[in-house]
Amino acid sequence: MEIDLAHLDSTQSTPLRAHVCIIGTGIAGLTLAHKLTQFGADVLLLEAGGRTKSTSPANEVIQRGYPHPGTSESRVQALGGTSLTWGGQLLPLPQDSNWPIPTAELAPFTAEAEHLLGVDDLPYDAPAFFTHLQQRLPALLQQLPLLELTLSKFAPFAHRNLAHTLGHELRAHANTRILLHARATELLLSLSRDAIEAVLVRSPAGHTHRIEATHIVLAAGTIETARLLLASRSIAPEGVGNRRDQVGRNFHDHLTFTAATLHPPARARILSALRPWVYGHTLHSLKLIASRELRDQLDLTPVLAHLTIDEPESSGIAALRNILRARQQGSLAASLRASLPHLPQALRDAALLAWSARIRRRRYISPQATVLLRLNAAQQTPSASRITLSSELDSLAQPKAVLDWRIDPRELATLRAFAAHLRAQLEPANLTGLDWNPSLFTPDPSAPIANLDDARHAMGGTSMGADPHTSVVTPELRVHGLRNLFIASAAVFPDGSPQLPTLPLMALTLRLAQHLHQQHRTED
Repeated sequence: MEIDLAHLDSTQSTPLRAHVCIIGTGIAGLTLAHKLTQFGADVLLLEAGGRTKSTSPANEVIQRGYPHPGTSESRVQALGGTSLTWGGQLLPLPQDSNWPIPTAELAPFTAEAEHLLGVDDLPYDAPAFFTHLQQRLPALLQQLPLLELTLSKFAPFAHRNLAHTLGHELRAHANTRILLHARATELLLSLSRDAIEAVLVRSPAGHTHRIEATHIVLAAGTIETARLLLASRSIAPEGVGNRRDQVGRNFHDHLTFTAATLHPPARARILSALRPWVYGHTLHSLKLIASRELRDQLDLTPVLAHLTIDEPESSGIAALRNILRARQQGSLAASLRASLPHLPQALRDAALLAWSARIRRRRYISPQATVLLRLNAAQQTPSASRITLSSELDSLAQPKAVLDWRIDPRELATLRAFAAHLRAQLEPANLTGLDWNPSLFTPDPSAPIANLDDARHAMGGTSMGADPHTSVVTPELRVHGLRNLFIASAAVFPDGSPQLPTLPLMALTLRLAQHLHQQHRTED
């Protein structure tokens, strides 16, 4: 059942109650609700937005330190959250992760998440991938020592927006209620300070509703997760879960930028080796990841290189891509109207894409496409970046979040050293036509890197760990010191070792669902 608080004219006279209350209907929230309903739980979901993507003044964040564009560009307030806009790319937690959870423990949940997203079960490890397909590893890749060759997977467009898949099922489920335009304004701490007594929710009209639940899960984005905990201070002035001043600390993202542009003849040779592979409905894209040995040698944070392919906006492929993205976001009709002049070319290119995928098992790339070699690097953790509260209030009289994002010299050194390593490996292969970013190779290691950006992978702020003095949640995602509050968000990531956060987040969330189910059975 779905209830839109924007259409209710009065306050709720009695509290709404549920077994589990989930704050946020993004990727984590919908995944958790889907699994809990399979276990028979009574679930109540709270979404601050509506059915469609919107920009709200309540999403405003005050920025300090280094600019972080993802703070404003990647936060989505709507049913489905960032699944309305994300690119669908997946990588699992690496084997050498420093997380306080064994990688093997997440493996079955990772496979379950892959099934929900409609991707195949081919290996991520490139040598195993080609062995499985009875193919040889491309010759160029055999010339790159100290790199781990991994293939990411792209979920099909039809599976990316979880509001269209899991959300559709949940709206029809008898044990699930979804409240739209229901912004959580406070986690009301009990007087004993060992549990959350209720969640206070405000409607667009300013009415306050009280939600009570056995278990409460904060499944909002990284910024909002920290903001809501810090703003819930009617009982504890420091905020909820913040006895040791850890909420908001260790914010981190991946740094990304273009290391080189590919021109002939290097373009043709590199694309021959690295052009994405297509099997069934899954696209596989190669990543060149610095091995642990190379990281130790060069003192690198986790870092990888990959290709991006930018088709001209006037091309048929771009028109086709825009139509598929519009379908993902629920705005297909408007996109079709805008793409009408390019539809004939789009149909032609769609045929080329389908032929190349079916016959060659590779993605078609037009001669006009710009091909870039990009680097993604994790920030060192614990970081100096932090989320705090401002005295300035938003449109709902809630304190705005303040993000102070810092970039450490070691992180810039990582990008430069890894780029230099790749250049040294590729030059002996006679790959002429690689136009390297000149700001990488400068005698001043502290000089800025041109076009450095965040990867829109906001993480941290409520890091998980066994020690409550240095973390906010336990490895089971329960907030230290509170028996019924859990966090399912990239905010719990203690470091950025997974270079793509969605798949590890879904695996963590499915693991949490099983934990809550087992806890409920024990309580019964």
